[in-house]
Amino acid sequence: MSEKTKHPIGLWLVNISIALQSYCGYAFSSVFILFLTADVSANGLGLSVAKASAIIGLYTGVNYMGSIIGGWITDNYLGIQKSLILGSFLTAAGYLTLFFVNPSVAGIWTGLCVLIVAGMFFKGQISNLVGSLYHQDDLTRKDAAYALFYMAINIGSFFGPIFSGLIADKWFAEVSASGEILSYGYRYIFLMSAIVMVIVGLFIAFMSPKWLGEVGKYPANRMNKASKSEGKKAKSEHQPLTKIEKNRIVAMGVLFVFVVLFWAAWFQTQTSFSILMNDLVNRNVGGFIVPVPWLVSFNAILCVTLSPVLANLWLKLERDGKGDLSIPTKMALGMLLTASAFVVLIIGLNTLGGVLDGSAKMSILFVLIAYLLLTVGELCISPIGMAMFNKLAPVRYGSLAMGAWYLSNFFANLISGKLAGLTESMGYGEVFATISGVLLVFAVLLFILRKKLVGLMALDEFKK
Repeated sequence: MSEKTKHPIGLWLVNISIALQSYCGYAFSSVFILFLTADVSANGLGLSVAKASAIIGLYTGVNYMGSIIGGWITDNYLGIQKSLILGSFLTAAGYLTLFFVNPSVAGIWTGLCVLIVAGMFFKGQISNLVGSLYHQDDLTRKDAAYALFYMAINIGSFFGPIFSGLIADKWFAEVSASGEILSYGYRYIFLMSAIVMVIVGLFIAFMSPKWLGEVGKYPANRMNKASKSEGKKAKSEHQPLTKIEKNRIVAMGVLFVFVVLFWAAWFQTQTSFSILMNDLVNRNVGGFIVPVPWLVSFNAILCVTLSPVLANLWLKLERDGKGDLSIPTKMALGMLLTASAFVVLIIGLNTLGGVLDGSAKMSILFVLIAYLLLTVGELCISPIGMAMFNKLAPVRYGSLAMGAWYLSNFFANLISGKLAGLTESMGYGEVFATISGVLLVFAVLLFILRKKLVGLMALDEFKK
């Protein structure tokens, strides 16, 4: 591999760290709704689906909102490297708190508050670090780097639910002689995640000097040493925005709205999907009852498998005469695919004939097909949008811009939590139909706006 095509070694640090962080995050999120709604006698909190969904929506939303504050602190005072180390150890502290506190709503919120503070210093920063490893005009390698970054996320999110399912349902569960689970080992998932995040913090602290060097070492908005890899002088935080930069920010703002709607639908995988799969899906495969968290892992392995397929498809389109699809077009396609995933689930629910007390079960194939469509939709939106925010944001606001990308998840989770709670009163079919209809309308709108948005992005200016 030539010097022009190979990636810097710092990408290894980024991908290893995000894979382990994602492992912990998905191990936690894949069972959290089950932990909150399980009976107290089964080591759960015994909450209703509506209350548990509201807690998850508020926690996850505020967690992502903190990325804006953390991004500002990082850009002005800490720098990316210190933020990542701080975020890792705070995350470990949050999981430890969840492990040790009394199983109550107040106790759980104590641990969640620590995780919220921790999230301020990790998600946006490590995403921005990917782009910081490359020249601003190195668009092709940056796209490839974000594709690898997204694959690393999904490698972690594949293994996290696998092990959390084993810990909760097998290794630390109390099982009757007939094979029925009497109590679950949810708390030990928190302990495992804490240990892994301590390892992540130590790994970043010890390897950053060698693998990152000056990249991300200093706050972007303060005068600092010139980067040896960039060979450019550091810029002042007071440098005014150009007209092109302002137009790009407008484009980011418009696409932000569409991303919120996509994630509001996608985050049903952490709430209503889990309850649906636990209660109304036949998970018996060859005599083995598939743990609910394992179905979350199915999404992750699809991401890892399909990411290079789509990446090659975009490259093939780029080599053709008409060129690659624009960013807004890809996102519109992603929203259409996501809408179709909910249609598949509605079809599956209709096979139950209105029997929703758990005595009838829908085929697991409907869930697998829905996840396939969701995954392709996700790959048309998430890694592409993440790379876009890094490209379009002014360099001096890099971490803040990635915080804004994750801020979309704040609004999405609040909406998603409300939608999941409505499944108790409205039913899955009506809620899923509403989600599908809204996504379809906004996908068409985004396709109509695509040319205007491409003009505002002015990506060709990077090549001049």
